This record gives sequence, C-alpha cells and structure tokens, in this order.
Amino acid sequence: MALLQWLKECSKPTLFVVTIFLVVVLKFLMKEKLRKRKLNLPPSPAKLPIIGNLHQLGNMPHISLRGLAKKYGPIIFLQLGEIPTVVISSAGLAKEVLKTHDLVLSSRPQLFSAKHLFYGCTDIAFAPYGAYWRNVRKICILELLSAKRVHWYSFVREEEVARLIRRIAESSPGITNLSSMIALYANDVLCRVALGRDFSGGGEYDRHGFQKMLDDYQALLGGFSLGDYFPSMEFVHSLTGMKSKLQYTLRRFDQFFDEVIAEHRSSKGKQEEKKDLVDVLLDIQKDGSSEIPLTMDNIKAVILVSEDFIGLVIPSRLQIHCSKHQITTFKASNSLFQASNYL
Repeated sequence: MALLQWLKECSKPTLFVVTIFLVVVLKFLMKEKLRKRKLNLPPSPAKLPIIGNLHQLGNMPHISLRGLAKKYGPIIFLQLGEIPTVVISSAGLAKEVLKTHDLVLSSRPQLFSAKHLFYGCTDIAFAPYGAYWRNVRKICILELLSAKRVHWYSFVREEEVARLIRRIAESSPGITNLSSMIALYANDVLCRVALGRDFSGGGEYDRHGFQKMLDDYQALLGGFSLGDYFPSMEFVHSLTGMKSKLQYTLRRFDQFFDEVIAEHRSSKGKQEEKKDLVDVLLDIQKDGSSEIPLTMDNIKAVILVSEDFIGLVIPSRLQIHCSKHQITTFKASNSLFQASNYL
C-alpha cells in the first residue's frame, strides 16, 4: 500500500527516471546471469554494477594489473564498462595469444578518437585486420620502412642530431630542457622524412602551427573517452564537445595535407633516394601497384599515423624516453659535445 501511495504522489518525470534506472539495472542483472551460465570465463575480481572493474585500474593500470595477476593468476577476466576484457600476464599465455592464435586475436579495437582522427580507422595502427590492413602493412614494410629507404633517410637523422647537439651547446651555461629539445628533434626528422620540409626554426610548415596540431592530436588520441568503455553512450561526446574537437583537429590536418599533396604533385623529377613518404604513397597510387587502390583519405591516414612510426624512423628515439609531464634537466658541459664525433 505504501508503494502505491508513493507512486500516486510522484510526478511523471520522477517516475520516468525511476523506470529507466530499474530497466538498466534489470538488464544488467539478466546479462550477468546469462553470461555466467553460458561462458567459462577466467578468474575475475568482484566488480561493481555498470562500471564493472574500471575502478580497480587506478591511475597506474600496469601496477594495478600486476597486483591482480598475483592474486588471480596469469589470465584474468575484467569487465571494463561494457567491454569484456581478458588480461594476460605470462610469457607462455602471451605466446598462445600472439603466435598460436594470432589470426583469431589479431584485430584491434577502434577507439572513438581514432575513428575521427584517422579517416575512419584507415591507417595501419587502427584498421581492422583484413585485406586492407594487410595491404597497408605491406606498403609500409616494403616501401616506407624498408632497410634501403631507412638508409636513404640516414642523412636526415645525422643532420638533425648535429642540429640537436648545437642547440644543447648554445644553451650552455645553464639548465637545459632536454625533453622539449628531443621532442623538437623528433618532429624535425618526422617532417623531413614524411613531408620533405623542415618543421622548426620558421620552416615552411611552421606557419600552420604544426606543433599545436600535433599536441592536440596526441592529447585527443591518448585522452579518456567514455565511448571506448560504454559504446552505447557515445552520444555524450557530442554534448561534452569532444566530438567537435576531434572534427576540428581533423579539418586542420586535412587542409594541411591537401597543401602538402598538391605541392608534391606539382614537383617532378625527384631522385628515388630523395623521395619522402608522401612521394612514395603518391607514386603507389598513380602506378596502381597497390593490391587495394589507395584513396586520398587512405594516404592522409598513413601520413598522420607516421607520427607513431617515429620510433622506427629514429632508432630507439636515441634510447631516451622522456615523460610527457616531466622535464629532464642537466648542466651542459663541453664533454657532451664529443658525441658529434660519432656522426
């Protein structure tokens, strides 16, 4: 009777909210019951309704996962929002996943940010496993990152390392921010190898605010996205402004790449060893040597994701890993610049 009296007194909006909440909870409980009945899942820590095990990852997921592996074993099932996830923590099981059953598990999730930044995930990093991905991977291995072409790019690396050393020398005496200098070096090499132009020092492409574009791209790609864990709630990104930021960043890159491609098309007669990545991709598109024809959006996606290939273009990134949020400092001294003898 008390329940009926409460229902009579409630307003329609309140009843609507309560009904939606009960439906969501009921759906979750039914799904959990069916999942436990049908699937033989690995050990799993206790989870909360709706968010599952997301709260157990913490600010340092690798450490949290190590702790869970010690408690539950080398294979764990986690429910990350709406995404069922299996975590592997041993070399033997990793071999099973990456080698024995690689074809079954070789695809990759399409992140919300990647779908908007990489022209519908048509790059090599986020494209789903299949004929297109194999074709793009083949192009990257045989054409863009072959041993011969990487050797041709060696003069770029040598010149940029020399310029990096000069920058460090000019900063003496005093404290030097190595993180920003190495990031600048990496971007300089990237632009010369991929686009054929300097990035810094008032270079031709600096007027586009290329560094700001890269910073925005990396922040959006690496930031938290609710839709990656709750695909049914992707509409929230339209309300928070994340979707519009992604679209704006892509438009800037799109305009920039249009100018780069137009410039490369107008320049002819380049020697093979002087061709950059854009030249190679345009040649492949023109002569039709690709098993699957490349569109302009495909070419732009491959160029954009080449930022992620910079660890291959620049061997081991000078073996220096600088945290994005940490400044590496040191006192410049003359002994440092003996490194130039190794160029």
